[in-house]
Amino acid sequence: MILNHINDIASICAGHGIKTAVISPGSRSAPITLAFNQYPDIEVKMVADERSAAFIAIGIAQQQKQPVVLVCTSGSAVYNYAPAVAEAYYQEVPLLILSADRPPEWTNQYDGQTIQQAGIFGNHVKKSFQFPVEGIHKDDVWYANRVTNEAIISAKKSPKGPVHINVPLREPFYPSEDESISFNPNTRIIHSPQVSPGLTEETWASFASVWEKTTKRLVVVGQLEADGALTQVLEEFSKDKDTLVINDVTGNQHTLGGVIQHQDAFLLPDQSDVLSKLTPELLITIGKSLISKNLKLYFRKNPPKHHWHIHESDQVNDTLQHVTNVISTSPNYFIHELNNRTKSRTSKIFNSAWSTIESRAAESRRSFLENCEFGEFQAINLCVNVLPNHGQLHLANSMSVRYANLLGMSKNVKVFANRGTSGIDGSNGTAVGAAIAQQELVTLITGDMAFLYDRNAFWHSERIKNMRIIVLNNSGGGIFRMIKGPRDQKDYEKLFQTDQPLTAKHTALDFGFDYFDCDNRNDLEEHLKDFYSPSDRPKILEVFSDSKKNTEVFEAFKKLFVD
Repeated sequence: MILNHINDIASICAGHGIKTAVISPGSRSAPITLAFNQYPDIEVKMVADERSAAFIAIGIAQQQKQPVVLVCTSGSAVYNYAPAVAEAYYQEVPLLILSADRPPEWTNQYDGQTIQQAGIFGNHVKKSFQFPVEGIHKDDVWYANRVTNEAIISAKKSPKGPVHINVPLREPFYPSEDESISFNPNTRIIHSPQVSPGLTEETWASFASVWEKTTKRLVVVGQLEADGALTQVLEEFSKDKDTLVINDVTGNQHTLGGVIQHQDAFLLPDQSDVLSKLTPELLITIGKSLISKNLKLYFRKNPPKHHWHIHESDQVNDTLQHVTNVISTSPNYFIHELNNRTKSRTSKIFNSAWSTIESRAAESRRSFLENCEFGEFQAINLCVNVLPNHGQLHLANSMSVRYANLLGMSKNVKVFANRGTSGIDGSNGTAVGAAIAQQELVTLITGDMAFLYDRNAFWHSERIKNMRIIVLNNSGGGIFRMIKGPRDQKDYEKLFQTDQPLTAKHTALDFGFDYFDCDNRNDLEEHLKDFYSPSDRPKILEVFSDSKKNTEVFEAFKKLFVD
């Protein structure tokens, strides 16, 4: 077995700065697995469940800011990557997916573990490649080298994302006793430096002209990785230009002075006419998805005259339905240059209206949560308030991330959430990947459904003692009870409410985690006192509450903001 074109994959990955390969066991993929395991500059992580493995790879890639390699065997194993691949595509996380395959002549011939793998991820990868079956002819070797380089370059270029290489392999898969795996020290690495595009003087003049003609301006930050340089640029810009910044919790700009964070609470759809005075003339948006549906609905109904979206991509993202300029450049560059090239002329009345309603919302929230009945809303507020600074907070989808966005964030923590597709299937895995990749404390706040759905994320041998998990268990999830359409159906309990009696206790026992539980405020506060103390094991804190009472509390909170 001499598969130098396969061994070269590991060499090329290392040459592009890739540090980690997440591999699920399999026989067909053995030549790829053995190559990565033997390569000295790449660390191999073994995760048995492919679905969890792919989400763990997302978490690692987010920390390393480099592509992470995924390796699996043929057949349904490849399809198990699909949820994470879609998440990585929309969250713009770089992955290099290597799926082993049967030779093409065996497809659709009832051969075991053989499905149609070429192009299996469709439009949810940036590019898809088919490796040569043989590595004998020099053109096969050249083609394999070129494809691997091109795939990695594509994954790293903005917008970043997943790329797939399907690798057909013939038997034998394993080296004989007299063979050893070797690597070519002169393997070709093709470099393609990313150039951040600037803007012409003519373009800047047109933007400056719009700026000077407007006085009501806002910056809205959607999902972004924490970036200290961008935060500093926005801080200087907001002060110099007296311009307010609205931050979704996943925008990671919660430490900005004067930042607006309670927009999801007070921008209620049936209040949009009353709040029309908050409409800017110029709206600048940065980042990807917005959690706040109320914010999106408000700007769709009350459009700004000018809407500039800043993103390193030529894709037209028009979620607010009124974009006038898509500016394909770095947000740091654009905001810095805009600050230097414009003068401040801002409507004090407009800024005061936003700041006043934000202050009122923050005070109303504080007072309400001090006095409301105990449940998951109050629990998540207590948990967020004791988060250690300089750690990470991972939020599962459904209510966990929505509660956090309603509460806002005052801690200096990095916030992550799988808001690319907003599914519950990989919340544990992404947080586990973050805990594996670095030493910062990682807190995951999740619901019982999301936690139970992804228990296999803990099925590996990696040490994640820097992980803390808070499970909000209302016995089946409650988001549909909070939505008027589903909850009004006579068969709501059957069709939308997933009643489940399970807890996190046995998961903690299975994987060797410390476990605590509570169902009232006093016990929760007592557990939180030691929850973040050093430990040799991860910790799970399970908070039990009643779904119907949670809904009543949530409805009472929303009524605070109805005039």
